[in-house]
Amino acid sequence: MEITQVILITLIAFFAYMHCFVGSTMHNRPIVVAPLVGLALGDLHTGIVIGATLELVFMGAFPVGASNPPDFVSGSIIATAFVILTGQDVSAAVVLAVPIATLVLLIDNFLMTVVLTWGAHLADRYAEEGDLEGVERMQLLFAIGNKLILALIVGIGFSLGVPAIEKILSLVPGYVIHGMDVAAGIIPAIGFAMLAKMMLNKKIVAFLLLGFVMVAYLKITVTGVALFGLAIALIYVNFSGTKEVVVDDNEF
Repeated sequence: MEITQVILITLIAFFAYMHCFVGSTMHNRPIVVAPLVGLALGDLHTGIVIGATLELVFMGAFPVGASNPPDFVSGSIIATAFVILTGQDVSAAVVLAVPIATLVLLIDNFLMTVVLTWGAHLADRYAEEGDLEGVERMQLLFAIGNKLILALIVGIGFSLGVPAIEKILSLVPGYVIHGMDVAAGIIPAIGFAMLAKMMLNKKIVAFLLLGFVMVAYLKITVTGVALFGLAIALIYVNFSGTKEVVVDDNEF
């Protein structure tokens, strides 16, 4: 394994973890990260395929308050690298990504509850002294440092090499791997259900049903349905207009 590949993988991880520093652009998602790994390892096509697959697996993974989802950045990067370097089937990425993401989540939770809390106390001391620049330094140091540590963990995990990963997987019982396969098939449905719960209402549920009908009975591809939905959205926005709101300021 070349040192250049390790550095590139670490930089990709750091780039993904830093998405929240530029307005949560969501470039930490598997559909973005996996192709970058594929590009770094010389197999962009496999990276794109794995990215789309893992995006379905982690579609419902998003932070809600203090609850964090599995760390899909690490899972996506290491799983994609494993499949590309070993020539395994794409399904192997799913089996590997979920436990890795869960493990790194535990590390991230430790960093947030111990290390970042310590940084917050240091910032409080600067605040008591009226040192605004000190508070800003602590914020940048610990926030960026947290992401850097996670990126280094991903880089170290990649540098351990495929044999180490294969050895770890060989210790996992077959029924556990089968259970992960089954769970991986259920997770996308849960993700879609969570998204639907947030988005659906009586005004737009008809459009969702229309999309299913188009795929199931008219045999239209997902891309075709998406383009059809885009056309409907443009028509709706352009021709529905905005109703003029009349404000009556006559109190009597």
